[in-house]
This record gives sequence, C-alpha cells and structure tokens, in this order.
Amino acid sequence: MGFGRRLIRKTIRKATPRSVRRAMHPVRTLKYAVTPRPIKQISRAVYTVTNPLGAAENKLIGAFLNGRSRRRSGGGYGGSPAGSGYATAATGVGGVRAVEAAASHDRLAQLMAVQRERFAQSRRPIVPAPASVDLTPFRDAEWARRKGEVRFWQRGRRRQMRAEVERFAHAQAAQSFTRLQAAQQEHQARADAWWSALSHGEPRVLTAALRAAFADNPAPVLVASAEGAVAAFVVVLPGPQVLPEKKAHITPTGRLSSKAWTKTEFNEVYAELLSAHLLATIREAWAVGPSLTQLRIVGVWWGAAWPSEVLFDVDVVRNDGHWANDSWGRVVLQRAQCGLNQTGITRETQAWPQGKLRPDVARLLTSASGTLRSG
Repeated sequence: MGFGRRLIRKTIRKATPRSVRRAMHPVRTLKYAVTPRPIKQISRAVYTVTNPLGAAENKLIGAFLNGRSRRRSGGGYGGSPAGSGYATAATGVGGVRAVEAAASHDRLAQLMAVQRERFAQSRRPIVPAPASVDLTPFRDAEWARRKGEVRFWQRGRRRQMRAEVERFAHAQAAQSFTRLQAAQQEHQARADAWWSALSHGEPRVLTAALRAAFADNPAPVLVASAEGAVAAFVVVLPGPQVLPEKKAHITPTGRLSSKAWTKTEFNEVYAELLSAHLLATIREAWAVGPSLTQLRIVGVWWGAAWPSEVLFDVDVVRNDGHWANDSWGRVVLQRAQCGLNQTGITRETQAWPQGKLRPDVARLLTSASGTLRSG
C-alpha cells in the first residue's frame, strides 16, 4: 500500500467514531476482543520487524494526525517513547532476537494453519452440455468441393447450389451435435454411477477418493479401511522437533524478542499441533465421504520400524461434534479413552503402552502399512 493511500485511510479512520467502526466490523471487533493481549503485542512487533517501511510510515502518519509523537506521560521505563522498543528492535543483539522471534512466530503460524483449514463438500459432478456446433466449417468445405460444378455466369444454378450447401451444413452440424450430446450423456452417466457409489460408501470408490484427498496433507494419512458409513485412518504425526526452538515474546520495555520455551509450554504447544492434524483429518473425511458418519483415527509417530508408537486412538461421530470449532480436536483428545498420553508435571506427550491399547490396533496398523507399501 502506498504512502498516499495509507494516509487517506488513516485520516478517514481517525475521523470516524470508534463506536461506528465497531458497528461496521462486528466480526473483526469480536475477534480482536477475545485475542489475548500478549498475542496482539507480538503481532504488532512482528509487523514492525518484517515491514519496517510500513511501520515507519504508520508512525509518521500518526505523528502528523496527532500533532505530536505519542510519548509516555512520565514514569514507567524511563519515560521512553511507547514505540521506541519497536523502533530499535532491528539493531544489535535485540535485532537478532527480534528476527528470531519473527521467524519463530511465522513458523508456528505456518504449522498451526492446518487447524483453520476448511474443505469443500463433495457434490454430484455435472458434465456440461455441449455448445452449439458452428456451421461455417461444414459450409466452407462443401462449397469448396462443389463450386466447380457450375460456371460463374450460371447465377440461378449457383443460388440453388448455395441453398443445397446450406442444408448440407445444417445436417452435418446437427449430426455432430447429436454425437456430442450422446458423449455428454455417457460421461454424465459414468459420473452419476461414481457419485452413487461414493454416496453409498462403495469401498473401492470411497477409499480412492479419500486417498486422493489426503495425498497433499502435511501429516500423511493412510486409509486402513473405508466402507459404508465407517472408515479407519492412521495419521503419521510430526515429532516435537518441528516446533521452533524458541518462542516470540514482548519484553517489559515493549521490545520484540525471543526466549526458550518452558517444558510445559513446549509440550502444550505440541499437543495443540497434534490436535490440529487430527481435526483437519476429520474435517476432510466428512467433506470427501458423504456416506461417512463414524471414523476411527490412530495417530502414530513414524519410527524406525512399522508399526510405530501410538499417540492416540479415537472414535468420532459426524453428528456428535462442533467440527467448525478450531479447538474441537483438543476436545476430542481430552474426551477419548486413548487420547493424548500426557505425563508428569510438564505434561509431556508419550506413546501409549501396548497393554493399554485396543486389541485390534496392531491389525489396523498392519493394514495401513500394507496400503503404504502398495502405494
């Protein structure tokens, strides 16, 4: 956004009463109200580091509109400017930590984006009707073939031939259109047969559709079985090493910085990541398989040998869950008998002991590994 547009937008915003702005954007206002203050501070600080020009322009515009730079009224951290921590965040050791914090923030946001992903519902495919056939190619070809039958001075005969060529072109176009309609109807019949099989949960069609949908997931999903209203999946989950080594935070002076996680914080964030992958898998399965009403999902770590260690084994029902809620994956894991096995004071996620798992989990994992090898 250019400086001029930014200035105009901020001028209009400043002239509009806050109550009017809130009424115009109720969803944004509600979202901002429920966002924790530390998250707001980190987001603003990350913007300052990653968009220094925009931040500088905002500060200049703010000073112009307010008539003076906003400074602390006194006391508090030596009376320094409110934005001074941000302004100096990109220099020295603080600058390195600010860059680390921005990278950590972006990495964590990228990992957690799967939690907010939505999927389009499967629908009956419609093969479009064929377009009308152009007469020109048939007309031109037939006239080129027959024009030598009469001389140029035989005007009556030429008019008659023109009419015959026109009728021929119409007949050929009609035949072509009929063939196209027949092909469209054949393709639509095949699409309807596929849709009927998918809607009724025919195993081969349902399994193929699920595998195609899961192919690009960041956490690989293996289809162990899928038939009718029931399906079973194995989700290969990322290890805790995918999380950034440090977290972003705001210092007491308002600067963006980074620091090491506490063990409890790290374990809770990792548990949230696992629940995000579980929720995304459930949402995508509901969207792809209209016949599905019950799912069993086993989350595993990909170890040196297969089957791997099991982190959770849960059952879900389509009508028993708030699947639009981005936090519902955590609720599912908390309610399940074999949800996440978090142990100790720091709530570290551990694999379930073999004796506490359901008896058929080994068979399910073996079936999933068979699909992995065949794929």
